[in-house]
Amino acid sequence: MAMISVRSIALVHARALWRRRWYAAGVAWLVCLAGWAFVMHLPNEYEAKARVYIDADSMLRPLMAGIAFDSNILSQVDLMQRTLLSTPNLQKVSHAADLDLAARSPTDSQEVVNDLRRRITVTGEGRNLFSLAYTGPSKQISTKIVQSLLQVFVESNLGNSRQDMASTRAFIDAQLRDYSQQLDQAEQRVADFKAKNRGYLPGDDNFYNKLDMAKQQLEATQATLQEKRQERDAMAKQLAALPETIDTVSDGSGMFGAGPPVGGGSAGPSIAASAGGAGADLAAANQRVAETNARVSELERKLDSLLENYTPQHPDVVNIKRLLTLAKQEQSDAKRVQREKAAHIPRATRDSRATRSTGPNPIYGQLQLQLADLETNIASLEARAKHDQADVDKWQALAKTLPEVATQMSKLTRGYNTIKNDYDQLLSRREAVKMGSDMESQTQTVQFRIIDPPIASTEPVAPKRRLLLSVVLLGGIAAGAAFAFLLAQIDDTVMNVRQLKELIAVPVLGAISLVSNASRTGRQRIGLAGFVAVCAGLIVAYLGVISIGTLVGLGV
Repeated sequence: MAMISVRSIALVHARALWRRRWYAAGVAWLVCLAGWAFVMHLPNEYEAKARVYIDADSMLRPLMAGIAFDSNILSQVDLMQRTLLSTPNLQKVSHAADLDLAARSPTDSQEVVNDLRRRITVTGEGRNLFSLAYTGPSKQISTKIVQSLLQVFVESNLGNSRQDMASTRAFIDAQLRDYSQQLDQAEQRVADFKAKNRGYLPGDDNFYNKLDMAKQQLEATQATLQEKRQERDAMAKQLAALPETIDTVSDGSGMFGAGPPVGGGSAGPSIAASAGGAGADLAAANQRVAETNARVSELERKLDSLLENYTPQHPDVVNIKRLLTLAKQEQSDAKRVQREKAAHIPRATRDSRATRSTGPNPIYGQLQLQLADLETNIASLEARAKHDQADVDKWQALAKTLPEVATQMSKLTRGYNTIKNDYDQLLSRREAVKMGSDMESQTQTVQFRIIDPPIASTEPVAPKRRLLLSVVLLGGIAAGAAFAFLLAQIDDTVMNVRQLKELIAVPVLGAISLVSNASRTGRQRIGLAGFVAVCAGLIVAYLGVISIGTLVGLGV
């Protein structure tokens, strides 16, 4: 039922349009004639096109890779391709093509630039191949504009590359000056800090070396002091065992013998002679002890002097210690002989021919002098030990400040190394930019080769008249149909019984059908033939317009 209703409605509208077919034909003719006239009067446009190939694969570029700065000309060309239609570049093109002569105001100049931007196309046809095209109303103007555009394209790329290198080099020079000042300041800070904290920093003469040297010096002084104290104690015991005085015995012949005090009784000449011989041996032993003591003292002074400048492992110090050990062995042997000689002096009495007298013991006096020398040497060593201990305490007390000094020195060194590294990198990059700039200016590392010179097309590329004429034809038919449909919608004529039943509530009893006769049928046929002729004439007119455009060279 719904299908019947839709079909009936469509038939009603079709009959309504058919009744107004002459209005539709008239509107279609009017729209087509006006549209075809407009299309035929559109100006022709010609396209001028050029293709350029950029050869950046020179032999020098791979050889200088990593040494000279590579400007990456292809990326710059790609950027230039996107910025070629900028206002400054289009102003150069319009000036070169004399398009700005007709501009009377800045607004007119901007309009010229905008028109150029709409008509120019830049396309990439490959990795290094670019196409420049312009569509305009004149072959000569189109060719001139493409030629100017090509010149701007080439010059802008080369100029921009060199300008970028110059600006890059200027920027690096400015950064180098800044980093040079920072580097000088950092070096001065490090030098001042080292001068202020000399002895507490890593190096040959640092804190730990001084502390070790002070400890070694203190140990050497204490060892020497201990030896001197032991020698003093032994000498003091030896001195306590000797008498302060001795008795001398003389016989009638004038020979004297030294020995301990003699008691009463008579003794023969042999006893006196024996006592005299023993005293002589003891004096020789005392002289030997004095010599060994002097040698030991001299070696100890030399050892102390060497230890003030060298370590205990120094060859001279080791040699002196060896000689000192031998000297002390000789000293010990001499003292042993001295004690033996002193113990074998016999007690003799004076006979009738001998004379006994009492006097100071020379050995006792010599030992006293040596003991006094030892006491003086020990006092000096004790003072030196105190001084060495003070040095050790001072260096150990400074151990609390050493980590802080090391941390500050590490920070200063790290900052200096960072600035130095950046400065060195900037120097190397400036040299790379300089070599890249020289390579760009002195060699042909990039070549622009024009594959197709700017040539305008012989036939107009726009407008597409055949397409536009066809669109106008279809548009005219659509406009006529739309006009007829609009007339049908505003017409309130009742077309059939069903429509009448929908409009009134009174029952429809019947309808009178139209009876056609021969005369009416003939008129209908004539009218149909006339409408067909009108429609066919519209098609013929369309074909005629296309033919005329082709004949006169309008590029349809």
